[in-house]
Amino acid sequence: MNANNNSLNPWLIPVTLGASGIAGFIAGKLFGNRQISADRILKLVKNDFASEGSLTGSWINDKAVPFQRFAVKTHAYEGGVSRLEDGEKVDYEFIADAYTGSLLELKRIENN
Repeated sequence: MNANNNSLNPWLIPVTLGASGIAGFIAGKLFGNRQISADRILKLVKNDFASEGSLTGSWINDKAVPFQRFAVKTHAYEGGVSRLEDGEKVDYEFIADAYTGSLLELKRIENN
């Protein structure tokens, strides 16, 4: 009986790991830096705001613009939401990262 039939090829694990590493690198380059759509980001922001009060309106620019905060550079969407707080309409403007959807800036707009 041949002893090689019962053991793994010594190159099988290194070749498999190398191939999966290359595939992961390529997938990261192809899919890792894709922007989230403006509509999807607005939906996420609206869901967060709706949990605290009734929304009366919302908007978002559909074109991402360059954004820099200190040394971090990215692209971001600008938008806004309105909701009722204590019976009064309150407006907020936000800037959200185009790649993650995270809020980079949020400010309440004072209505005089």
